[in-house]
Amino acid sequence: MIQITRVETVYPAPADDDEDYCPDGEATSTDDAVSFRELVDLMREHSMPSCSPARGEPYEWVSSEPHQDPYSGEYTESSVHYSRDNPPRMAKYWRAAMRAAGLVRA
Repeated sequence: MIQITRVETVYPAPADDDEDYCPDGEATSTDDAVSFRELVDLMREHSMPSCSPARGEPYEWVSSEPHQDPYSGEYTESSVHYSRDNPPRMAKYWRAAMRAAGLVRA
């Protein structure tokens, strides 16, 4: 099992007259242990790497496209991070999962 940290940030709905919409979001994080297959699926759902080109390093993370709640107008961003609680030998699985998800070439 690979330890990950999921971060979800919720931003309030923009005011109609607010031209400089740049609010502070409320972030929550959860730690979880997932299988390699689950990690690859999560990376496919969160297909935006933190850097370009992605290399699969443990300090890189993946994010999803922000989505807006049609009722409240709030925006939610979600990201998946490699947990520092993993033993060093687990870093190779983070890169392999990014590669299997199609985020890292070669």
